[in-house]
Amino acid sequence: MEKNSQLMIREAIRKIALGRSIERINMSPGGAGGVGTARMIHGYVAKVHDDESDDEFEEYAGTIDVGEFPDETASSGPFIHKGVLLSGLKDNSGGFLIVPTLFSDVTIISDAATKYSYVLNFSHADFIQLSSHTEVIIGIAETEELDLEDNDSPDYDELEKTGNEAYTTYLKSSVVTKVIDREGKKSEVEQTPEQIRHKTDKSETCQTTDNYTVKVGNVSVTVTGDKVTIGADDASEPLVLGNELAQLMLDFLTECSKIMTPTLMGTMPAVNAASFSALTAKIQQFLSKTAYTK
Repeated sequence: MEKNSQLMIREAIRKIALGRSIERINMSPGGAGGVGTARMIHGYVAKVHDDESDDEFEEYAGTIDVGEFPDETASSGPFIHKGVLLSGLKDNSGGFLIVPTLFSDVTIISDAATKYSYVLNFSHADFIQLSSHTEVIIGIAETEELDLEDNDSPDYDELEKTGNEAYTTYLKSSVVTKVIDREGKKSEVEQTPEQIRHKTDKSETCQTTDNYTVKVGNVSVTVTGDKVTIGADDASEPLVLGNELAQLMLDFLTECSKIMTPTLMGTMPAVNAASFSALTAKIQQFLSKTAYTK
């Protein structure tokens, strides 16, 4: 009789502690190394342990606290699950990690055998990390609609693509983003440690550590450290002939200064020496300003 009383008291305490989850535990298969006693819990994010000044940070860093919704527990007060893991490991410095928003809805799974709890999903996120070792592709490819009335309609994974798609590929040395439509039009952005390139049909821009080029067809504008070049790729002469024009003016004035005209005082130069010197000085000043411009 005493043994039965102890069992009844122990069972009553167990029911109070576990609340409605006891129904799930009783229905779960046993002998599976604790897996059979796993419990799925719906609740909210009560705390995110990301404050280094918090007293609990050293013990619970990188985890969250989850409060159960009232319909999930028979407890009179809110039941808080401490130190729920955001991923399979406590070290969240790499791999896949999502940090939920405070008070957002969350679903976790708790293993009665190991006492660990893990996040399954949640409604809102403050931080998303996706870090792989080789490659990450994020994108969308539109497909034809599934015909729900046709039993012979292809499955979702067999539907034909429409040609509209957009995706970004991350590699260890480059990031490439492409947007394509069903008409074959495409834009592309490629970034590497050496350059950033944008391309849309016949137009393209390319930026490196040494220059920046804007190109449409065969015509381009290139900016470097000491000059700006405007014109076709195969151009052999500058588009703006500032230096050549200035030099031509100097040659013209020099030749004019050699012309001699008869006067009452004898043969004299046609150009006054003072005026010639002033004009040549101005042209030389212009040349100094245009020496690095083509």
